[in-house]
Amino acid sequence: MELLLLLLLLLTGMFLSPASCSSNYKYYCDWCPRHATASLAAADINASILVLITNRAVVPSETEAAGTCGYGGAMYMELPNGGHPAAATADFFRAGAGCGACYQLRCRDRRLCGDEGVRIVVTDAAKEETNRTGFVLTRKAFTAMARHGMSDQLATMDNVRVDFRRVPCEYKKNLAVRVEQGSRTTRQQLLAIRFLYQGGQTDIAAVEIAQGGSAAASSSWRSMARQSKHGVWRTARAPDGPLQLRLVVTAGSGGKWRRTSLPADWRPGGVYDTGLQITDVAVRTCSRSCRSGDDDEDELR
Repeated sequence: MELLLLLLLLLTGMFLSPASCSSNYKYYCDWCPRHATASLAAADINASILVLITNRAVVPSETEAAGTCGYGGAMYMELPNGGHPAAATADFFRAGAGCGACYQLRCRDRRLCGDEGVRIVVTDAAKEETNRTGFVLTRKAFTAMARHGMSDQLATMDNVRVDFRRVPCEYKKNLAVRVEQGSRTTRQQLLAIRFLYQGGQTDIAAVEIAQGGSAAASSSWRSMARQSKHGVWRTARAPDGPLQLRLVVTAGSGGKWRRTSLPADWRPGGVYDTGLQITDVAVRTCSRSCRSGDDDEDELR
């Protein structure tokens, strides 16, 4: 049944051609018809990655699980096109599925803010019991929305209303697989993985695993489960030896199978280049990234 659902997903839509995310690029998706809010991260958030990387010279190690999305220091040095890390509330974090998504934000007070706004990457989940805004930004990201000479005045505000739209992420590196700490090859074969440098305007909808080597029979593929809130895929029944991975990458309603592998000597903390560049964008599904929960069916004009 699960395989049938994945096949249906593949047939429901087609991707458009790859998109660039340079400053002069005209994004496929227009600004969303509804608005969000952005707030300035509190200076006393000790454990948050937002504080750790406000100064780019201070970053966690490559394998440190910093922020809810667990991206390490190497990932932060590769944030696309000057993108800033940001925390997001449930609408945008999507129980971990929103990890790594790129957005453009601009505050709606045109006296203080310019038209270009700021590009951010979702790297953490905001605590909604203390923060009801859509995005929580570092001071550097928050003031980047300001017009020239207005950044200090903007920084005095607790939060601002913002226009937003999801935009393609563009990394110079290929999609990578990081094996998470706690994975093991002895006794029970526990494997937990996280994807880094996921480009385009995409989500990873499903991941399956099989023993490497010869072509795997359809019955040998096993589904990995996404761990809610952390963007981690895991299985307690990983096969021995080298591993094959296949994943469904979606850009809204469409999907593609992409395949890669892990070596037999994979280890916790290891980062493995998949050789895949993820650059897909689907213009027909822009409204999906604008929705608030399941009931908002607003369509872009």
